[in-house]
Amino acid sequence: MNALPSSTLFRVTIEEVRSDRQLAAFLDLPQRLLGGDPAFVPPVRAWLRRRLSARNTFLAEADLRLFLARRGDRVVGTISALRDPRHEAVHGEAVAFFGFFCCEPDIEVARALVGRAAACARDWGATVLRGPRNLSRIEEVGVTIEGFDTPPPFLAGHHPRHARQLLEQLGMDKHHDVLAYDISLFDEDGRPRPLPDRLEERAAAVDIPGLELRPVRWSRWRQDLGLAHTVFVDAFRDVPENTPMPREQWVGLGGGLLLCTRRHMLQLATVDGRAAGFALCFPEINEAIARARGQLLPLGGLRALAAVPGIRTASFKLLGVLPEHRGSGLHAALIRAAIEGVRTAGYQRLEASLVDERNGPMRAIVEGAGMQIYRRYRIYDLAL
Repeated sequence: MNALPSSTLFRVTIEEVRSDRQLAAFLDLPQRLLGGDPAFVPPVRAWLRRRLSARNTFLAEADLRLFLARRGDRVVGTISALRDPRHEAVHGEAVAFFGFFCCEPDIEVARALVGRAAACARDWGATVLRGPRNLSRIEEVGVTIEGFDTPPPFLAGHHPRHARQLLEQLGMDKHHDVLAYDISLFDEDGRPRPLPDRLEERAAAVDIPGLELRPVRWSRWRQDLGLAHTVFVDAFRDVPENTPMPREQWVGLGGGLLLCTRRHMLQLATVDGRAAGFALCFPEINEAIARARGQLLPLGGLRALAAVPGIRTASFKLLGVLPEHRGSGLHAALIRAAIEGVRTAGYQRLEASLVDERNGPMRAIVEGAGMQIYRRYRIYDLAL
């Protein structure tokens, strides 16, 4: 791998984002560097500003700092440093995270950015700097290493090829990869593609007394999201890197996504009224967000709304089954119900993201449903 050059016309300086003007410059850089890339989907500025504000419940506990790199007056890079006390408490790791890594192909800029994030990490007592991870563990984690020619799924990022090269030149080591899968729901003749026989057999064989499998009820969406959260906490307890999301944060994030989905794409399983499992699918709204070009006003929001009926991909974001029901086939029944709901809603393609490569059981489920990897992201560690 060839080393990326450094320009020495101006010295690189790093400044912390403290003003609206600096934040605007921070948010502008990805559009300037990646705007000509057809696979790049600019994030909606209003949404991202909200996620970076005190209104984001995640930041009530976490400590986030944003930084700009400049050469002279020109902004040439961005990075963040994040301390997540909940992760520290659950996993017992002295780790801090870097995110929002966007950089010109210049090793000196990358070194200055990562150096500043590492200094923050040391101040917090961390012995490892890990990332990229922008905010919560499900929002834009990893740097793109495969799938550069395809747009990313919602809540995942897109990076130029040199981003990986820069991080590895700085001595970062692979921690793990996360994967995005997809499959066409119909064959070349327009017929529904059958599920693998093994999956159908397991779904048909489910026999749990008191089991009810149903879509989310709009009239009680908060309660139903609460049931899903109960499963989320227990079902994902042993997944590497997982830190349980607080209930209010889960309901707040899920409530926003519910506004753009259909009830049959959100399947809940209960046993005698108690939570047992869930499958959450959403329209792949990046297909519509791309039309907004990062701005809701004056016309971006209207363009995005007009594109929503044309979305052809559904995103299978989460599947969870309580430990006591594993091996019962309930996961297969949930997958079948979710896929039937997605087809009924008129979608042509199903994607699933992001799946930790170390999560063998989930990979077996996804790959057992016939899905293939179409994007790969890498999370790196830097020992401090």
